[in-house]
Amino acid sequence: MQETVAAALAHLTRTDPVAAHVAQSALDTLLSGRRLETLTQHAVQEFCWHVLPVRFSSEPSEWQFVTDSLSSLFRLLDLDRYADICVSERTREVLRAYATSHDQGLAAYERSMRSSGVIPPDLPELTWGTALGNAEIEAYRETSAVLELAIAAGEVRPGTRGWRAAQEERARSFLTQPDHHGLSYLDKIRQERVAEWLASRSHPHREHLLPLRGQLTAGVDMPRNAADALAPVQRLLDYAADGIALTQIGYISPAVVRALCDEFGWWTSPSPPRSETDVMQLIVLHKLLRAMRAVRRSGRRLVLTRHGRQLHSDLNELWRAVAESVLATDGFEQAAIETLLGVLLLRSPQSAPAPYGDADIDVADEACRLLIQSGWEDDVIGGRPRTDQVRSVLISVVWLLEILGCITGPDLLGDGPTPQLTKVGRAFALTALHLSATAPAASL
Repeated sequence: MQETVAAALAHLTRTDPVAAHVAQSALDTLLSGRRLETLTQHAVQEFCWHVLPVRFSSEPSEWQFVTDSLSSLFRLLDLDRYADICVSERTREVLRAYATSHDQGLAAYERSMRSSGVIPPDLPELTWGTALGNAEIEAYRETSAVLELAIAAGEVRPGTRGWRAAQEERARSFLTQPDHHGLSYLDKIRQERVAEWLASRSHPHREHLLPLRGQLTAGVDMPRNAADALAPVQRLLDYAADGIALTQIGYISPAVVRALCDEFGWWTSPSPPRSETDVMQLIVLHKLLRAMRAVRRSGRRLVLTRHGRQLHSDLNELWRAVAESVLATDGFEQAAIETLLGVLLLRSPQSAPAPYGDADIDVADEACRLLIQSGWEDDVIGGRPRTDQVRSVLISVVWLLEILGCITGPDLLGDGPTPQLTKVGRAFALTALHLSATAPAASL
């Protein structure tokens, strides 16, 4: 292949020595020491729409000559698709935007890359990160190459109706296809992310989650009785779909409060309840829906947001969103919740080995011990955390677990035999940790 490039450059030199020199320099920048066979549409676009105006040449007057020269070389190499990109109107538009300002050029570059179809799309099961590990870099590069082939074959037609759905389906099919070891690119990305998550130096408490590593990587399907567990959340969304009347200070109307208490048998004091503040379950659920941005206030009514309407109509998405919300925090609170879920999962009969077995333990005491052991200090007052501080941080999550039927027994943080996770509770806890552990450190 080197001989082919040399022959093409020699031919171009005979007709335009300056163009040949510029084209060779541009191609060297594109390949960075790699073989011509590794060249991709993504790389050509990246060069023409970003590298050229930002790093290769600072003179706008030179940009068109560079792209024309590179296009001529690609024609001689029978790389007509890449040649067309170099001299396309889209390339001209992006370069004109850079000539106006760097910010306008950057916006045009990003917009054009997305609409070209070769940028691997985010999927429900995978959001691409910005700080990529080796497995994710390889998966991203290979997925882009697969999308390029699909576009060339007419299987994905950027800009036409339904093309993004076709792009997502092609990317998903490729990323989930197992290799000869039985591992897909998606599996490898998750393994890499979970390993980094568990080994985080700023989260040493995660060491006690190491026995769950395989389960955190694989995740778990939504259980068949998820609809029953999520019924209180779904019911509040039902009310919000019609608009919930709010009191003057923003609480859910007493009529809705009493109706929900009757429907789900929630005990309150006083009974019947006079306000949302009398019902622990509603305090938690109202806060949950706001944290998920599923509801918003419109005058004196609580209504669904666009995201809320999506969750209302899709049980899988609702299950995922509620589980994800559990760890949508940081600092000591995040560490305490992760530790609590780990302790509960490791007490489960399905865990092997199960370090706690059937022994009764004070969950808050055990979580506090593990946090102290890993060097955590309280965010507010500093110093070693106390059990009562851990309890106060965990109370909202514990209430949510109880509302959803995730634990056996009435009081996870109370006295008496230690409650265990139910089947739905185990799936919920694993889903929450899986989503946290496999999420990118930062998303595109």
